[in-house]
Amino acid sequence: MDPLRVTNLDAFYGKAHVLHGITFSASEGVVVGILGRNGAGKTTLLKSIMRLDASTSGEVTILGQPTARMTTDAIARLGVAYMPQDVRVFPLLTVRENISVAANAVARPKPLDEILAMIPELEPMLGRAAGTLSGGQKQLVGIARSLSMRCRLLLMDEPTEGLMPRLVTEVGNIVRRLAAEGVCVVLVEQNIGLVTSICDQAYIMEKGQMKWHGRASEVVPAGVLDRYMGVNVNAQPASAEAGR
Repeated sequence: MDPLRVTNLDAFYGKAHVLHGITFSASEGVVVGILGRNGAGKTTLLKSIMRLDASTSGEVTILGQPTARMTTDAIARLGVAYMPQDVRVFPLLTVRENISVAANAVARPKPLDEILAMIPELEPMLGRAAGTLSGGQKQLVGIARSLSMRCRLLLMDEPTEGLMPRLVTEVGNIVRRLAAEGVCVVLVEQNIGLVTSICDQAYIMEKGQMKWHGRASEVVPAGVLDRYMGVNVNAQPASAEAGR
């Protein structure tokens, strides 16, 4: 059973038709990357899966359960964690308390020591107010909260935006560790290098439609970045051409 199956999903903001017949699936222990230009509908896709904001038609099945009649909190209780693009923490609570808030929402949370084993950078920050942390550190807190819920499906919306390279690498390592534990991860990203290095499967979105699907390692060789995103990773810089 795939933890996530999306079939013929359409999404609307008022009269604006944003997603058009989206169909894709994500398997247990697999990291799925979703790429696309700004405005392609990637964030709307994740919000629609969680039944946030947009009105939808079509079918979303999570862990075998159709979600058409579910509320967002009921979907979360199935074992779904959603990390939105804008980093959200409780700024006046400590890091430890931020993690505890998420842990208290489930019957069998992951112990804190197991979380710290995966994200050791957080241990010296446990007593600090989350609002005093850097953007990258707050992102790690967000991942820790997801871990505490023992999520089986993790939806991440551009978790490395604005992060320094070291933290981008760390986020990638954590995602791969989660996949090794059987968690299904759906990763919306603009960082092509991260997607090709840590994702198993990749999808390309354009104007609210899925235009390409394949192995993440095939994204660059197949030339789909140039075709759908206007990115030619094989092009040589103009200065190098001029020097020939």
